[in-house]
Amino acid sequence: MSVMRIITGLWRNSTETSDRAKDPKLKTRYYKIGKRKLSETITSVINNKMPGWKITHFDYDRGEMLIEKRGMRRNQIVITIVQVEPLRCSVDLVSAYEGLGDLGATYFLVQKFFEMLNKEIPPLQKNQ
Repeated sequence: MSVMRIITGLWRNSTETSDRAKDPKLKTRYYKIGKRKLSETITSVINNKMPGWKITHFDYDRGEMLIEKRGMRRNQIVITIVQVEPLRCSVDLVSAYEGLGDLGATYFLVQKFFEMLNKEIPPLQKNQ
């Protein structure tokens, strides 16, 4: 899938996760943790493990966080945290580059973000 994503990245400049994504790497992630603790962990991952990224907006009530990195082109990620049960939350991302085409950079960035988050909090498996 990654080679195909690089090819489609010639004209595509964003990637998002959802429950209905065809690519299993772009499925919504679920965590067995409360919304407040998950928000704190995500903030910690951004501040400590993602150099150059900064949180520009965080609305706890809506569960939305906007982070961005400025360079030659601005890259933004919207992180959405939804509490689906008292101790079960979902996390979805929308990553986008400014301009035309990203050569798959947003796709790989989504994978890298979840990889870092999963080291802090293990995700729930589908049957849990």
